[in-house]
Amino acid sequence: MTDAEYLIDYFNEHVFYELLMLRYSKQCLEETKDQYLWNAMFAAFNVSARNLYDFLNNNGNRGTDVNVDDYKLFRRDTHRDSTSDVTGTLGLLHAQCLHMGKKRTKEPDKKINRVRIGTVSDWVQSNMDNLLKTFNDDFGSKLRPEWAGVLSQKRIVSVPGPTGPTACSVTSVMTTGPTGMGQPIQCEVTPKK
Repeated sequence: MTDAEYLIDYFNEHVFYELLMLRYSKQCLEETKDQYLWNAMFAAFNVSARNLYDFLNNNGNRGTDVNVDDYKLFRRDTHRDSTSDVTGTLGLLHAQCLHMGKKRTKEPDKKINRVRIGTVSDWVQSNMDNLLKTFNDDFGSKLRPEWAGVLSQKRIVSVPGPTGPTACSVTSVMTTGPTGMGQPIQCEVTPKK
């Protein structure tokens, strides 16, 4: 497998997955009234948000982590939006969810809220949209077709369930938009045939 093939495969599998999970968990956070579900979706959102933020900002171990700079040979432009709008929120996410640190708080006004979640999500989605637009035609043509509309307001994605020994017997059909406040969660599960 060439470097280009590896990076296409990685982008289509792992970056795509993280973006779908970011969008889906945000959608659930906007709608759920169940505190346990909110907490679970909050944790899922934080993991995907941090992974995508690190990917887009070239954070992590250069020897073991894949970052946006790994794709520079396949891009026409390497512009990225400022991180100033999301840096504080990501610091709170880090302290509040991703570590059992001393900076965790019980005070509601110091915790992450839906507005901050929206700010992080918007930043990630804007930068992913910009990234997709900068890929050269040859590289871009090898991306999975679902990338064409993954960031648009309405997106229906058919996601097959896992196939391993612990797999469930359903195939999920997930609609990831619209994601505005007050919009219903759009998720449907249909049995495998």
